Amino acid sequence: MKLKEFLKESEQISEDTLTEVTVSKSKVKRMEKMSDKIVKDMYKLIELFSKEHMVSTGNATLYRTKKEWEQLAADVDRSYGGWFGFVYDSDYIGDK
Repeated sequence: MKLKEFLKESEQISEDTLTEVTVSKSKVKRMEKMSDKIVKDMYKLIELFSKEHMVSTGNATLYRTKKEWEQLAADVDRSYGGWFGFVYDSDYIGDK
């Protein structure tokens, strides 16, 4: 049972409220492509940073910065992926 059906049955939400939060599938696809580009650009920046600054374990500051950025990019990727994995099987996608 989807969230919308459950809330309708328990009369906790109206159809108008559900319509306000739904987004068309094409817009969700566009947002997903944008998030993929953001993550790709983050990794590209890390690669450029590493190449230009010749990052190695010998320079702790540069190495630590690179590792922090890699962790940040991984967190962003996981967060976006989790949301889009959820949203395709939810009531947030409608026929708008």
